[in-house]
Amino acid sequence: MIQEFQVQNFYSIRERQTISFVPTNDDRMRDQYVHEVGDGVELLKIGIVYGSNASGKTTLLNALSFFRSIMLDKPESKNEGMGYFPFLLDNHSRNEHSQMQMTFWINREKYIMSLEFDNKRIYEESLIVYTSVRPTSLYKRVYQSESDHTEVTFGAKAGLDKAAQRAIEGNTTNNCSVMAAFGQSNAPTSKLNDVYEFFYSGLQSILSPKDSLSFDVKNELRNDKDGKKKRFLLQLLKASDFNIVDMVLNENEESITPEMEKAINSAPIPEEAKIEMLKRGTIKHDEIIFKHNGEEGEYELHEGLESAGTNRFMGMSIVLYYVLHENNFIPVDEIETSIHYELLSYFIKLFLANSEGSSQILMTTHDINLLNEDFIRRDIIWFTDKSEVGATQIKRLSSLGLHKTMNPYNAYKQGKLVDLPFLGSIYLETE
Repeated sequence: MIQEFQVQNFYSIRERQTISFVPTNDDRMRDQYVHEVGDGVELLKIGIVYGSNASGKTTLLNALSFFRSIMLDKPESKNEGMGYFPFLLDNHSRNEHSQMQMTFWINREKYIMSLEFDNKRIYEESLIVYTSVRPTSLYKRVYQSESDHTEVTFGAKAGLDKAAQRAIEGNTTNNCSVMAAFGQSNAPTSKLNDVYEFFYSGLQSILSPKDSLSFDVKNELRNDKDGKKKRFLLQLLKASDFNIVDMVLNENEESITPEMEKAINSAPIPEEAKIEMLKRGTIKHDEIIFKHNGEEGEYELHEGLESAGTNRFMGMSIVLYYVLHENNFIPVDEIETSIHYELLSYFIKLFLANSEGSSQILMTTHDINLLNEDFIRRDIIWFTDKSEVGATQIKRLSSLGLHKTMNPYNAYKQGKLVDLPFLGSIYLETE
């Protein structure tokens, strides 16, 4: 689980900003909201971020995604850029290094991963672990400007022999993280395996408003040998009053015509997939057929005839299945997309009531109705705001001094929590 994430000088974020999953002393629904990760250490399972358009909500999620990719992806060339921009609205920040740091827990032990970089290279990277009250270094890398190369020092607890250390250091180019280089090595099992697995399987990519999740749903149904996932999806769709009584995945195959072959060759898909597809000579088409109760019995509807809300909630239901049955951290941007507020509230309640593992969800939303709900804790709510110079600032509701008797929804509407966007006059100038 993630305890804290810090980011500085990344797109609209200039000064160091922190989002934390450490709970306050609030006892409201504590058993549902927190999970114990160590002796006496509890972390929140959910975070909700509000903010005006262009205030930095998505930037926060992108920072998490960028951090993950740095830990996993080895650049194809040592001259490849890091693929981001620092804060560009002053003459100082654009020439300064960016920094990120994540505190997370694996197997009841605390880890801290730190990174300092610019668009050309990583200057410092360190990983420490707390196997006791004192920190232990697993590795530290430092950029040597005189020789333009990276020097890596491994700690004894890293569990790597000299040969493995040399191999990893040799693959750690100036623009590649030690963790990504480790992922490409044949090193023996150690604590670094646990950390790499955390970033690979535990921290997921951003779920954006444009993601239909149709592929994920079909893939899960295709491999659903015991029918558990289908029953889970139907249970949620029925409970959400979609008038759906059943769903079937139809798998069809179509022979590849010369015109289709041209389209496949020009399609933005991996070459291996193209070769395999053309070798097979057929294309598989999966489609979901929904069965609805009608006036005179059951009627079938193709997935394309279902509403955007039905398809989106079905996709969100498979996300819910992931976080309930596997330990994942999932960032979701604009979670309310195509979903009625009552379904959004229902989704959050389902997660809180049924989650027993270490999964976490960090979501952004514009739906302020959640601020009016009694089941929402104040320490899970965050706001993004812009300073006078256009820099993103992240504020926690529980730290804003709002009296416990004051309704957060009303306080937000009155502009007492963050500055509301000034929209100007509704009358436009005409020539």
